[in-house]
Amino acid sequence: MHLSYEKLGQDDPMYGKAEYKVMDGMQPVCYKTAEGYLPIVTAGQAANTADKSEASKPAGKPDTQTLYVLTFKVNGEAEEMTFKSKKKLEKTLAFYKEKPFISDFETTEYQIVA
Repeated sequence: MHLSYEKLGQDDPMYGKAEYKVMDGMQPVCYKTAEGYLPIVTAGQAANTADKSEASKPAGKPDTQTLYVLTFKVNGEAEEMTFKSKKKLEKTLAFYKEKPFISDFETTEYQIVA
């Protein structure tokens, strides 16, 4: 899995509201805003999710997955990485903690709609 950030085009419904779209290859994961991360819900997904949730899930309980965000500083410059796997986050964090020029580690978890 390789997460990347894609600038929003003017045709995107979240243009002006979000800064980037977080992508896993060609699959959109969520939007990155100044306040945090927002789930991606298209009209088709909203209809499918509504149908599925009525049939199999209690109301108000959407399928979610965890997005881990690691923030740190490299030579005083702020950096950020996102992970879907806690194991990969921990492995990367252990590797970066060995480096003397990387500091100020902070991990945040977000629940995004799957």
